[in-house]
Amino acid sequence: MFMNNALGAALLMAALPAAALNVGEISSFLYSDNSTLGKTISNPTDSGRLITIHLDRLSSPLADGQPIPMETPGEVLLTPASLLLPAHASEVVRFFYRGPVDDRERYYRIVWFDQALSDAPGQASGRRAVATASARIGTLLVIAPRRIAYGYQFAGQTLTNTGNATLRIVAWGPCAHPAEGSACKEHYFLMPARSRRFTRVNLADSQARVALWQGEQFVSVK
Repeated sequence: MFMNNALGAALLMAALPAAALNVGEISSFLYSDNSTLGKTISNPTDSGRLITIHLDRLSSPLADGQPIPMETPGEVLLTPASLLLPAHASEVVRFFYRGPVDDRERYYRIVWFDQALSDAPGQASGRRAVATASARIGTLLVIAPRRIAYGYQFAGQTLTNTGNATLRIVAWGPCAHPAEGSACKEHYFLMPARSRRFTRVNLADSQARVALWQGEQFVSVK
């Protein structure tokens, strides 16, 4: 998740109850070879929920990222924008990118507004469903450049992203610090023009490995 790797735009805006709406991964990626993305949400609770979804474009997925205007009308569309999700049910929310075709990566915050539904006495019809307790959660949508250019450099313990799209990177092998055990693993999202130094895995060891994903393609680095 971006949030676990110093990329904090997908911050939890209000803590959801433990058994409330499940929105899946905090960070979702729409790669350059696709224009649509389906994200499954589920309701593990015993009551229906009213879900409303809003999208904001961000200047950056980092903690200092700010909402900025969309570049074109209908840049990113989603459906459904609101729904009633029954107890123990799931639904697929679809996102459609209709924005510029260029070499820039774009970031969006998906705001999920979740309200529990309960039965309440009605004046005329006996009982009716009303929205009660509510919460909000923010997740991140990353749209890779339509004109993708992947690139990286690796030296010592450090991997640098020289391309124009975020990479998922991972290292595993003997621990650099014996106190952490015999085997360690670390993984991060690495934005364009940034570097990451692996600190938990001893990459000088011949058994250590480094790899990355360019979109959905797995690439061995070491």
